[in-house]
Order: sequence, then structure tokens, then C-alpha cells
Amino acid sequence: MKICSKKRGIIINSLYNPLFQSLTLPNGVILKDRLGVAPMTTYSGNPDGTVSDAELTYYKRRSNIGDLYISACIAISENGIAFPNQFIGFDDRVMPRLKQLASEMKANGSKAIIQMQHGGRQGQPELISTNETVAPSAVTSPNSTTVPRELTNEEIQAIIRDFGETTRRVIEAGFDGVEIHGANHYLLQQFVSSYFNQRDDEWGGTLQNRLKFSMAVLKEVQDIAAKYADDSFIIGYRVSPEEIHGETVGYTLAETKVLVDLLIENGVHYIHTSLFDFKMPPAGVTEEGSIVSILSKHINGRVPLVVVGSVKTPQDALEALQEGADIVAMGRQVLIDPEWTEKVKAGNEKDIFTTIPKKRVGKLDIPESMWNLITSYKMVQVAED
Repeated sequence: MKICSKKRGIIINSLYNPLFQSLTLPNGVILKDRLGVAPMTTYSGNPDGTVSDAELTYYKRRSNIGDLYISACIAISENGIAFPNQFIGFDDRVMPRLKQLASEMKANGSKAIIQMQHGGRQGQPELISTNETVAPSAVTSPNSTTVPRELTNEEIQAIIRDFGETTRRVIEAGFDGVEIHGANHYLLQQFVSSYFNQRDDEWGGTLQNRLKFSMAVLKEVQDIAAKYADDSFIIGYRVSPEEIHGETVGYTLAETKVLVDLLIENGVHYIHTSLFDFKMPPAGVTEEGSIVSILSKHINGRVPLVVVGSVKTPQDALEALQEGADIVAMGRQVLIDPEWTEKVKAGNEKDIFTTIPKKRVGKLDIPESMWNLITSYKMVQVAED
């Protein structure tokens, strides 16, 4: 028997009440629920790096999923562009469209967060004026023959300033916060990795040195936020919990715990862990449990832990909370069913789509380039009617 409770004028199956409990961030900002939208690359910006009409429609359609709404990553430096048609944050001419993006993301009261990123060695040379990629060290990826150029100290300092300048523009555009992208093998993760960071100066070598770039970026973002925003401005940080290349280890979950401690000690407002599945166990670690449960126990309530990975149903979201998440973000699922949260609130969770019926193809406000990519890589499943 379904037992329902009334909350803010809506009907929710009481089983799912934990998804709609409020949460207070360390800076005092109150999130009205435990749900969020994970950052997903759209490949659909305008050729000049501004947000496109298709993206504005896409973001507004998904503005009612959860209170923590994180955008696709914005390129903070010209030498860090990582995707075709990625929107950029290093030029004031993007401001009118950024303001529109903030407005659409906040259309239903969510906190609009811009994720900031530098591609590093994962940049695309053909999209960069110098036709080269840069990285902590001139080290190739195990699955690539491209050799990036090692950054000079002056260039590292310039990129740190670029994170600050993008933060200034994000604040001016009306966003509620930023998420520093330290995951998915982009530049910040490359500095943390002993595999990709083989420097022998202050930015490399020991773990403490390899973490300096992350901390310098955080401080720059905080300094700019203190100058141009009030205390309600949210600053989060995304991590990939471990980096393993076959038998070669870039860093372990134990080293991520050190990074997490530094981020918390220096005032970050949340930690976001990038995972394909929230139930994943760590590789080669004797600790029992999933990565999420291990990190949650380590964080121990000091800041919220945002978790993403294979959440399709409200039951999945509940299990993620039970695993240790404080906020459950969804990626592919909000592409499939932008009305997910509305259905849960109305007690119609049985009507949630976990695959895309053919009759809904073309009706989900997914930009064409993004749609072509996610279907070609089978990131979402189109069901037979």
C-alpha cells in the first residue's frame, strides 16, 4: 500500500521523503532537496563559444530536477578547450548568453552552478589557436600518442588567474556558484596524478606538491568570490576518486582522502565524486564497501558529498543516500526523463522512463549534436515501442 504525505502542496510517496529533505551547505545556503543535475557536455555551443539557443532550451527543460543544478563544463582558458562547440568563459563577449543560461537554469528555483574546466592534455589541438595541448608534464596518455607541452610556471599562474576571471564572469552573469572540475582526467587531475605530473619543481614530486595546483585554484576562486559575490556564493570541487592505468597508479583513494581533507580545511562547500556507478568498489583497496561509503565515512559530515552514477529510479536515489551520498545528482536519466522529479512528487514514479520510447525521440529538447553523440555511444537506450 502506498502511503503518501503532503509537502509544500504536493503529494509524495512517503518512502521518498528523504529525497526532499533540506540540506544546509557550510556557507549557510539551504538546498530544498537532496537531488541535483550532473554536468553533461552538450557539444552544442555556438561556433564563437557562446551558449546556443538549443542549449538554453535544453537547460530550462531540466530546471525542475533538483536544487543543485550543475552545467556542462566551461573552458576557462583558450589553451584548455576540450570539446567541439564547448562554451567558454575567457572572453567578456560571452556575457549576454551566460546571463540567459543562468536565468534558464534558475527558472524553477534551483541553484545554478557553472562547472569550470581546463582540458590540459585532453584539450583538442585543432580547437586551440597554437595547435597544441599543455599539461603538467610532457607525458602521453596510455591510449594516445599525442605529447602535450609542459607548462611553464608563468603559464600555470596564468591558468590559475583564468579560473578567477571566469569566476568573476560567472558571478556577474547571475549564477549561484561554481564547481571546480578536478576529475575526468582534465588539468587539475593531471597535476594530482603521479603518472601525468612528473615535474621536479614546486608543482610536482611529492603528493603535497602535486596537490598545490588544486589548492591554488580554490584560493583564487575564493578570493574572487569574496570580492564580487556575497557569502551565499557556492564553491564545489569534483574529484575522480582514483586513477589507475593498468598496473600503473596515478593516485589512490587514500591520496584522494588527503586532497579532500585539504579542500574541506580550506573552505570548499561540497565534494562531488565522479563515478559511473555509485555502488563501485575501489580498485586494489582492502577497505570494505563502495567508494561512496568509504568517502562518506571519511568526510564524516564535514561537507556534503554529491554522488552521481547509474541512478535511474527514486529507489536508486534512496540507495545512493543510504550508501553515503548527501546529494544525488543524475546525468543520463535527466536526458531520458526531464520530468523525473515532478513524477516522484506527484506519486507517479511508476511512469518514469528509464529508456527513451521511440515516440519521444525528438521531443526531449536535447540539442542535435548531443543527441547524435549519446545515441552513437549508446549512453542512453532508445526502447522499442
